[in-house]
Amino acid sequence: MQNRIIKLIGLLILSTSFTSVQATDDIPEVCGVPQVYSALEGIREDSEITFNSYFGTMQDIESRAIYYRGKCNVIITNEERLPANLIKEGKITQNSVARLVKAPLVLWSNNRFLLKDNINVIVKKKLKSLAIPKDSLTTVGFAATEVVKRKDFPSEYLKKKNSIYRAEHEYQIYSLLKNNNIQTGFITKPLIMKNGEATGSYWYIPHEYYSPIYYYIISTDKSDKTQELYNYIRGNKKNLTEFYSAGFEALNN
Repeated sequence: MQNRIIKLIGLLILSTSFTSVQATDDIPEVCGVPQVYSALEGIREDSEITFNSYFGTMQDIESRAIYYRGKCNVIITNEERLPANLIKEGKITQNSVARLVKAPLVLWSNNRFLLKDNINVIVKKKLKSLAIPKDSLTTVGFAATEVVKRKDFPSEYLKKKNSIYRAEHEYQIYSLLKNNNIQTGFITKPLIMKNGEATGSYWYIPHEYYSPIYYYIISTDKSDKTQELYNYIRGNKKNLTEFYSAGFEALNN
C-alpha cells in the first residue's frame, strides 16, 4: 500500500495527473488527499456501500467541487480552508462538515537508526539537514513551525548553516526524505506507515507542542446516497479503525 502512496505522491509533485477509480453516474465518489489513500482504499475494498475514490491535491479537489469538474460527493481533507471556501461559494453548509480524525505530527527520517523517538541527534548538533512545510500554506507547516520555534527544539545551528529547507507540502518533504536528499523532516504519521507499521525512524512530537492537525469529512450534496456514505465513513467503528491503522488518531486522543 505504501508503494502506491509513493507513486501517487510522485504524480502530485511532478505533474497535474491524479488517481481515480473509474467513475459511473450512479455510484458516489469520495475525493481525498494522498495521506488518506491507505485508509480510504481499505474501507472501499470491504465497504457495505459501493463508492469510487479519487485522490489529488486540495486545490484540485476544490476545483472539482466548486466548478463541477468531478463528482466529489464526499471529500476528506486536512485543510480547513477547503470547507470554508465551499461554504463561502454556497456549495455546502456548516452542517455538511465534520471533523473525522487527527494526524499526529512526527519528525521522520528514512534512516531507521537516526531517530529513536527522541531528538538527541539535534541536541548534540549532529543533524545535517531538516525540512519543514511552509507554514503559510498548510496546517502541517503551521504546526511544524510551532515546534521549531520552541526553545527546547535547539535548531538554531541548522539555521546558521542554511540547512533548513522548506517545501510547499508535506508529501514533497516525504519525497525528499525517501530519496535521502534530506536527513529529517516534519510530516504526519500516515505518510510513513506500511502494513500498519511505521517505517524509518521518527520522533513522536507531543500533542501540546503544536496545534491539532484535523482531517475533515465533507458532504457536497443532499442526496440519500451521499448522506448514507458520509455517515457510513464517519460513524462506522470499523472504518475509523482503518484510519487508526493508517497512522491517524481519534479526535479525543
